Amino acid sequence: MPPLPRTIRSSSPGFTLVELMVSVAILGFVVLGVLRFTIAAENILNYEAGRISINNDIRSFTQAMTTNAVYANYFLIYPNFTTRSTTTGTGSSAVTLDASVNDGMSGDFLVLVTANTDPTTGLLTISKLVGYYRDPASPGVASSTGPVRTFTINLNPAVDPSITPVYSLLNSYVPTGTAHTNPIVLQLAQGLSNGTLFYDFYDRSVIINGQVIEQGNQFKQAVNTYDFTVSPRG
Repeated sequence: MPPLPRTIRSSSPGFTLVELMVSVAILGFVVLGVLRFTIAAENILNYEAGRISINNDIRSFTQAMTTNAVYANYFLIYPNFTTRSTTTGTGSSAVTLDASVNDGMSGDFLVLVTANTDPTTGLLTISKLVGYYRDPASPGVASSTGPVRTFTINLNPAVDPSITPVYSLLNSYVPTGTAHTNPIVLQLAQGLSNGTLFYDFYDRSVIINGQVIEQGNQFKQAVNTYDFTVSPRG
């Protein structure tokens, strides 16, 4: 009687459970490393893009403001966009006054005023207002940062400021309700001069001192400080 054939074994035995677990663990570490590298590279890219954007914004902001200041005769700085006037006294003795700050004080709302001498009356009349202000936070939201917005008002005919003061012109042409609608010149800014952007230097010049912030990623922001001075020609 012939002998029974031997059982033929496979030349490539399967993996054991331990080997599979080790392989899955190694693969997981590799995937995690690649994922962390990708996130880091993306964050660096976003941060650099934000830094470049900040530099471009500051350059555009300073050039535009410097040009507008050259054609202005004087400036007014207000505490913020919504504070244009103050009232003293009560009842029939109440008097409304301009709320612009004095020398050595700062605020978040700058108005560059272009005025000309009326050839007929010889009086100084206002023909143009250019404003820059940090957008006030929404009601109930406390924030030290916000976008910087601008507006331009051309007055034709020109206005006698002794009859219609600047704060009255602001109330008429850029009421407080327009705070969030005027064009943005800086996406996000923080004031460094007592927490505000514009500083009155001897009533002759405006020192603009602040930081521009760009959200590069959730861990790191791109920030750059700007500090320059503009002086109206008047």
